[in-house]
Amino acid sequence: MTEHHRPHKKITTELPPDILFCNILPRLPAESLHRFRYVSNKWHSIISSPEFINSHLHHITKNHRQNHHKLLLLSTTTPCNVHTIDCESPENGLSPRRPFPIKVSPENMTIITSCNGLVCVGITKRNYDDNYSDLILWNPLTGDYKKLSKSHSRKECYYGLYYSDSYDDYRLLCVTLHHRAYIYSLKSDSWRKLDSYTSHLKRITCLISESWGECIVHNDKVYFLKQGKRRTMGHLSNSIIRFDTKTEKFRKIVIPCFGVGRRDCLNFTLLHNDRDIYLCVIYKENSVEVSAKLWRMDGDGDWTEIISYPILPSLYCFQKPVHLMRNGNWITYCLHSGCHVYKLDPERRINEMSYSNYDDEFDIPPTGKYIETLVSPNW
Repeated sequence: MTEHHRPHKKITTELPPDILFCNILPRLPAESLHRFRYVSNKWHSIISSPEFINSHLHHITKNHRQNHHKLLLLSTTTPCNVHTIDCESPENGLSPRRPFPIKVSPENMTIITSCNGLVCVGITKRNYDDNYSDLILWNPLTGDYKKLSKSHSRKECYYGLYYSDSYDDYRLLCVTLHHRAYIYSLKSDSWRKLDSYTSHLKRITCLISESWGECIVHNDKVYFLKQGKRRTMGHLSNSIIRFDTKTEKFRKIVIPCFGVGRRDCLNFTLLHNDRDIYLCVIYKENSVEVSAKLWRMDGDGDWTEIISYPILPSLYCFQKPVHLMRNGNWITYCLHSGCHVYKLDPERRINEMSYSNYDDEFDIPPTGKYIETLVSPNW
């Protein structure tokens, strides 16, 4: 007797497009998506769209395990090439070479600041020029770039790049040595002056001489570490200048005291992870002993000491912290020996070299830190 079977339903091997492009691909690393754009014209069109890129940016900023910061390294050759080192796995070494889209020598190129995968680069025609000939927003992963309008492009200015969610706009804050503040809008490609805050900036930065360090952007605020001398006693004064991107107001934050005298500060760095801001200080307590302290900033200026311990001068005093790893270790590089990246466990005082390059092409320290995204400056 012949047995009758019901015909099998046809099983498809293709995922529905909405699941693929809305739920799977946005969760992949940016470097993989950059390669996937070349699968077909359709994939290139979808993955390059602002809607998809914003969806991907949302996922990687929410998923902290994907959000690996990269150290940027410039070659000493012309034209300049760029490599990266993963801050969570520096032992893997350099990424493949990525050319800078404009022919320029590395001594005429300055990495200024970054946000959401966009890096602000200053270009000079000669390395002793006071003004940048161009300010450029550039995505090192995709190679996309845009030259900004050339106002307010002096090298002595302090810059901070941030994203304004309210206006869906990338903006560049510029503070001059004369305490004037300007904001560039990528959407309108124009600058505007913050007139009402010039006097306020003068009040909170009333020093004989001062310098602002590299900025960090955290929770819609831009933080600068400021060092300078007071007008009255001539003593060193260290503080944090915070710029609220929503209210566009500045505020001075007092940092905790450390050591006996601040003149003995060897290294002074602001770091942050996915949740908190940290202050790292390396200082001399006397002519021999060197100490390290790490504070976490709680709220708008309350500090909690996390780590404090003495260290050998040869171990750490010439290294600059650049990243806090998720396991609590620090990523540092040596200030005196070029491109040598270290991983430091502060609690166990173990310092090991994670990456070293003695090739003249890369014997220079990292020039910045950023995360990889597909965000384009040309929207």
